[in-house]
Amino acid sequence: MKKLLTLAVAAACAAPLVASANPVVYGRVNVNLVHQDYDYEVPFGTWDGGDAEAWNVENNASRVGVKGSEDLGNGLAAVYQFEFGVDASDSGGLSGRLAYAGITGGFGTFAMGRQWTPYYGSVDKIDIMQVGGMNDAYLGLTRVGNAVAYVTPNFNGLSGKLALVIDNGGAEDVGEDFADWWNVSVDYDNGPLSVGASYLAAQGDVDGALWGLAAKYNFGMFALIGQFEQADEDYIAAARPGNFGGTAVEGDTTSWALGGEVYLGNNTLRATYGSVDSDENDGSTWTLGAEHNFSKRTRVFVEYEDSELNRVKHTAFSTSDYHDIEGQRFGVGIRHDF
Repeated sequence: MKKLLTLAVAAACAAPLVASANPVVYGRVNVNLVHQDYDYEVPFGTWDGGDAEAWNVENNASRVGVKGSEDLGNGLAAVYQFEFGVDASDSGGLSGRLAYAGITGGFGTFAMGRQWTPYYGSVDKIDIMQVGGMNDAYLGLTRVGNAVAYVTPNFNGLSGKLALVIDNGGAEDVGEDFADWWNVSVDYDNGPLSVGASYLAAQGDVDGALWGLAAKYNFGMFALIGQFEQADEDYIAAARPGNFGGTAVEGDTTSWALGGEVYLGNNTLRATYGSVDSDENDGSTWTLGAEHNFSKRTRVFVEYEDSELNRVKHTAFSTSDYHDIEGQRFGVGIRHDF
């Protein structure tokens, strides 16, 4: 998935960090053995089509980080977090995930740096699988750098988040305005019900926008999830969300997904179905998964995904070669948190 940087992290971390002034070292190792098989069919053009089949050991969001807080008195505390992605499947190299500092108090939390986007925390509730890449229906951004974020206090489960991405360089630098991207979200989390809505927009040379709505309800032995997103052509062109084995949607795009989890003691069964419909192509994906928890920190899992996307420009070939893609992915893995 195409990713930016973060902001809802401040809300998620502020409360536990205030209670712990000493730095906390934490991390995750998530390694998967994955088999994928993609078939390409060209309705017209110069390419004859083909398939891509392979086994691979893949890393999925392994990380190591440190977080903490300092009591400043008068109900105020400083909070901070550094988090680095670790390639657990190969070189073990590091990449930046989170890096921010902020102030929290009765007024809420202000933070600056690389953070989670409010959009991701509010809308991507369907991201429940453990094998990387099995979330093809999601259009939004995950983390962003150069971000200034504010998270409101929690009012009986209701909270809000606002983030600005200011003068972000590289592919996401879309203008010379004060903020290149801005993102606002509203969330309600109370007992078994979780609902989120978010709007994300670019301003400057590109004026694209994306909005999404998601909900999850936990019935005890099982939970149901749903989410809906709409993005205009300019947002899709600027953010380039990748889907379905490395492809990218084109034009105005609508995406929706449904999912569920069943809890059986130390085991969890999962299923999702998602659909993407854009001006240039459309597709669907469904996944099945089973997970066994040996403890609160160690789990193993097996997952399967089947997806198809019609009339797509694939990033690996000439943009004039439109073709259809059908693919399956199967993965087993282990995850340990510390």
